[in-house]
Amino acid sequence: MRQVLFLCMVAICGFFISSSVYAEDTYTEEVTIISEVADLAGAGAVISNEDLQKVMDTDIQKILTAVPGLYMRTEEGYGLRPNISIRGTAIERSAKVTIMEDGVLVAPSPYTSSSAYYFPTTGRIHAVEVLKGPAVVSQGPQTIGGAINLISTPIPEVNSGKFVQELGDNGMTRTHAYYGGTQGNLGALIEVHEHSSDGFDTIANVGGDTGFDKSDLMLKARYSSGNHSVTYKMVDLDENSDQSYVGLSQASFEANARQRYGATKYDKMMNEGEQTSLSYVGEFDNFDVVFTSWSNDYARDWFKVSDFNNNSDHGERDDINELISDANNGSANAQAILDGELAVQIEYKHNNRVYTNEGYQFYVSTDLGRHSLKVGYRDMEDSESRIQAYEYADQAADGSLSDLYGYVGLGGSNNRLRESSATSFYIEDKMDFGKLTLTVGYRSEEYDQRHRRWDEGAAPGLVAVRETIVRDTFAENDHTTSSLAATYDLNDNVTLVAGFHGGMTPMFGADPEEADNTELGVRYSSGTTNIEAFYFASDYSRLAAECTLVSGAACDADESAVFSGGEAEVSGLELSASWLMEGDGISYPLAVNFTSTDATFKNSSESDYFGVVAAGDDLPYIPDTQFSVVAGFISDNGMSGNARFVNVGSSCSIAACGIYNEIESHSYLDLSLRKSVNDSTNVYVILENAFDAEDLISRAPSEGARSQKPRTIKLGVSLDF
Repeated sequence: MRQVLFLCMVAICGFFISSSVYAEDTYTEEVTIISEVADLAGAGAVISNEDLQKVMDTDIQKILTAVPGLYMRTEEGYGLRPNISIRGTAIERSAKVTIMEDGVLVAPSPYTSSSAYYFPTTGRIHAVEVLKGPAVVSQGPQTIGGAINLISTPIPEVNSGKFVQELGDNGMTRTHAYYGGTQGNLGALIEVHEHSSDGFDTIANVGGDTGFDKSDLMLKARYSSGNHSVTYKMVDLDENSDQSYVGLSQASFEANARQRYGATKYDKMMNEGEQTSLSYVGEFDNFDVVFTSWSNDYARDWFKVSDFNNNSDHGERDDINELISDANNGSANAQAILDGELAVQIEYKHNNRVYTNEGYQFYVSTDLGRHSLKVGYRDMEDSESRIQAYEYADQAADGSLSDLYGYVGLGGSNNRLRESSATSFYIEDKMDFGKLTLTVGYRSEEYDQRHRRWDEGAAPGLVAVRETIVRDTFAENDHTTSSLAATYDLNDNVTLVAGFHGGMTPMFGADPEEADNTELGVRYSSGTTNIEAFYFASDYSRLAAECTLVSGAACDADESAVFSGGEAEVSGLELSASWLMEGDGISYPLAVNFTSTDATFKNSSESDYFGVVAAGDDLPYIPDTQFSVVAGFISDNGMSGNARFVNVGSSCSIAACGIYNEIESHSYLDLSLRKSVNDSTNVYVILENAFDAEDLISRAPSEGARSQKPRTIKLGVSLDF
């Protein structure tokens, strides 16, 4: 299928090649959520294509360090499956952040299962928008922390393209290429992104790769006439990663921070998907319309270590997370099992999911006197189908592993289908009173959900066998929220900002998570100097979490159940500043971002997910501070460079923080150097983690220690044509 689509797109784009000439790219307007940051009724940021080109990042978590108020938890070191928090929302799998591509929700199942381990391939992204504060009410459904909109490569107005080739340590290769253009009313673009690596970890006793192979293919075609255009977009994606979710005991981490247990040799993430959308953009005499319909299909099988069976002979618990905990608490047998020094049977689980996400949305905007009105509507359905199975391998006392055997389907607890049907409506009125601008917003959400489970397991090949229903439940939810924001121009350079909005995160089959959110800020802009400072606070009336197999909590027997953490309060300070200092034939850009956060539970509670919580305990994975400094130079001779230093403060993996849940402050330094060979060709070198730090940066789940990506060098060439 991929080859056929590739040939079709080559044929379409070939229409434009005959008249291709190199020229500066100019683009039609894409679907964005931010027009101008300076006009925002709240906090937000745009990371432009020019910014992305400076350091050629492929890890969204590194890109987002340029925005204060965002926290990230590294999972595999490459940013394939980021964990992102905005202003203290729960970080796990970015489930409580609205994530979009070109204004369309791209979480495989935003209402049913937003924590689905999918994130768009960052290496092909053209620009990034981050929206926080009251304006996020216009996006949704997650409206507490904020929204991230990834803008894909636009169709160029002139025939042009780009070719990027990178090579790096650990067998890393990255190829990114696109070509497109416009003739008359027609425009088209073809884009390919291939990225692979052998991985930087080693596997004890048995060896093997720990990297990934990921590919994206994108097609865009546009027809435009006057002030109207219709754009078709298709993305075909595929990934195979030899990745593991299993961390290390403290003893293993201190012995070799970048060596996985032999039992994880068969761990693998396999996913594929197809996304299509059709968008209409129209400009009329007194109003504008944007209409988009979309369909996203995504399937993944996260095959990984689950249990170590037959451990009763050794006096240890079976679950991998419990085994790491026992090893941390001094059990020699638990550590020996992990090290491959005791014979056990290992149980692997196919965490197999198929997701759908389809619907349509539109918004209409118009100006009426001092009022700028915007009305939006979305109607969509999404689903998660699950059928899981076990396979087994035997670990010998010398650490060797047998081949996999014994495919066994699971019972009714995991043979299930969950579905959501949702509609949402919002209206926003921006009122201009000269120096003062008031923005009032209102959002309404209604979503119906159904949960069915069957008692049969999986047939060979992970095919669902569904005959006898053992559960069939329905839930209806509705939620309304409002927002109020104000900006006041003290003078041409200084603007004061204030806002309030209610926010929510939908939870499947349960009441939503809710919080009241406030922000106060000031913006200063003068020439090449820009400074922002924002205070923010989120008062949670109901903190909620969904149990997952990787949460590290004691709720796995009731996976997907929703637990309440009671009331919580998150507050903090965001600072960002940038300057451009001019010299003789050279300029020096400098950017600084800082976030300080206090995130605590307001009451004591106890649940299988949150554990034992005392009032005043910190929310998991929210560091007390984070800051980044990016300093660079741009020379008239075509040479430029950047140095990025990031420091993340201390945090904890659970509320009742023990010694093996602590994550100490850690940092890294990335360097990049670029040289323009001519008007169309650049060569560059990137050095990540220049000091080769081995800091413990994550514990997932709960006690499993993980290290950061080691020092890595990448060489690349970029050609515009």
